[in-house]
Amino acid sequence: MTDKKQKIQIEGHKLMYHVGEVSRWLKGEIVAPIYVEIGLINFCNHNCVFCALDYLKSKGSAIDKDVLINTLKDMADFGVKSIMFAGEGEPLMYPHISEAIEKAKSFGLDIAITTNGSQLSEEKTKSILKHLSWIKFSIDAGTKEKYAKIHGCSEDEFSELISNIKFACNYRKENNLDCRIGCQILLLEDNINEVEELILKLRDIGADYLVLKPYSQHPDSINKLGLDIKKHDKTLSDLSKKYSNDNFIVVYRKLTSIEIEKNEIDYETCYGVNFFALIDALGNVIPCNIFYEKEGYYYGNINKNAFSEIWKSGKRKEVLKKIYEKGCADCRKGCRMNFVNKYLYTLKNKDVEHINFI
Repeated sequence: MTDKKQKIQIEGHKLMYHVGEVSRWLKGEIVAPIYVEIGLINFCNHNCVFCALDYLKSKGSAIDKDVLINTLKDMADFGVKSIMFAGEGEPLMYPHISEAIEKAKSFGLDIAITTNGSQLSEEKTKSILKHLSWIKFSIDAGTKEKYAKIHGCSEDEFSELISNIKFACNYRKENNLDCRIGCQILLLEDNINEVEELILKLRDIGADYLVLKPYSQHPDSINKLGLDIKKHDKTLSDLSKKYSNDNFIVVYRKLTSIEIEKNEIDYETCYGVNFFALIDALGNVIPCNIFYEKEGYYYGNINKNAFSEIWKSGKRKEVLKKIYEKGCADCRKGCRMNFVNKYLYTLKNKDVEHINFI
């Protein structure tokens, strides 16, 4: 196994590397979330056909810069370890993105960003790349025609995006930066035949990896774009083996595909919400993206209270009780916390015999 393959883990989960926090949680203690996703704005310059959040009514908002900076400092002091800027909109459209990333890194937080890459100018690349643990580009086709159709943008943006990624890869190499540069294609009937073409483009410009991610239906989404992943499983597995090498990895999320296809959940409730949180562009702190615009599941709002106060509040305790009682039957299959939940549910319930025979 190559060094890069050992280091890059996208399938499964990484919570087992945080034994101390898990142990404290099992004892009933409140622990800070390890990972928080922040939606800086709730608008986007693309109109992707697959957008899971196409149902949201709130548009045009952005987190106040001072509130954001204070929240990042508070989270770092509280024990949060990592921040991903993504959420309901395109994070690189946030006017204070460079300052927010620089400040967050100075507070000791690991920072990442998921983006469509259209707003990543050379100047912005130079200002943020040195502070990022990773950046991941959503690029959901291998040709300009299909890209424009799926992303709801002009065909010219495809070549511009490829150029932006290439510049980022070259700048990283020239300046010996540690930031991982990855890409992701969400697998749809409309783009499944362009996967190999995209692989070749990204491999040749110096990207670290391409994730082949199966489509998972958000329960509230307007779009319904399911893909019969079983029909393409062998092809996708073969592409991953064919093109993965010491310098570039094709990550086919096969385990997630299996989870989505079986359409059932192996645990009764979501314990993963104890280690993850999401902040939307209005400042609401929520358990995950299933609960956007569902006020009954808001923990609080960073415009009114510090994140650490919200996390330790009685209101959050009430919401967790509702989540535990609600269970996961109506949730998104193969969600981000799926493998985390399998792990935590087993630990919490000890439903495995003879655990001392390791």
